[in-house]
Amino acid sequence: MQNPWLNIPLSEYESHMALPRVDQAAMTAAEFAAALSLFTPESVAVIGCAGGNGFDAIPASTLRVVGVDINPDYVSLTAERYMGRISGLEFHVADIQSDVLPFTPVDLIYASLVFEYVALAESLENLARVCRPGGHLVTLLQLPSATMGALTPSPYGSIQLLTPLMRLVPPSELASLAESVGFQLESSKTVTIKSGKSFVIQAYCRL
Repeated sequence: MQNPWLNIPLSEYESHMALPRVDQAAMTAAEFAAALSLFTPESVAVIGCAGGNGFDAIPASTLRVVGVDINPDYVSLTAERYMGRISGLEFHVADIQSDVLPFTPVDLIYASLVFEYVALAESLENLARVCRPGGHLVTLLQLPSATMGALTPSPYGSIQLLTPLMRLVPPSELASLAESVGFQLESSKTVTIKSGKSFVIQAYCRL
């Protein structure tokens, strides 16, 4: 079965995420900026880079930037947006749960709203191979809501293709599996956005 992410136009995904009742684009970009500021990496990989949300916050001190996405159209469009604007930029079309990731290890991996759509154990094993010892993995997970569905309704119908694939991952489950492949949990915080949905941001160190 084809992955539904391959059938969602980038324009619809970005418009959905920017809707006031969804309100997730700014939050995920802000958490990426916070991770860059905290860890000051020379190299970073953004997993599920989509259209490059948050790339504008990448400082000049980050010399290598790796964008990874399963959708080749996303990768192509993001390359058009940022090639020449960010130094050391490279892109890879890959499914992190099944593909060996074709880039050398980085100091920081940022994976926002990714683990809801992939096999956890396999994905974490692949990410561990491309995070250098002493480097960090920062994850962002959506928490269940008592009043809202996992996918917020929107006029962009293609987003609903994700419904059969999406599974909200308990942060404790992610932490346990991450530890099994060499990621040690360093910090965890919860963020609630204007829509009322809450998210957990976890930072791990690669042992």
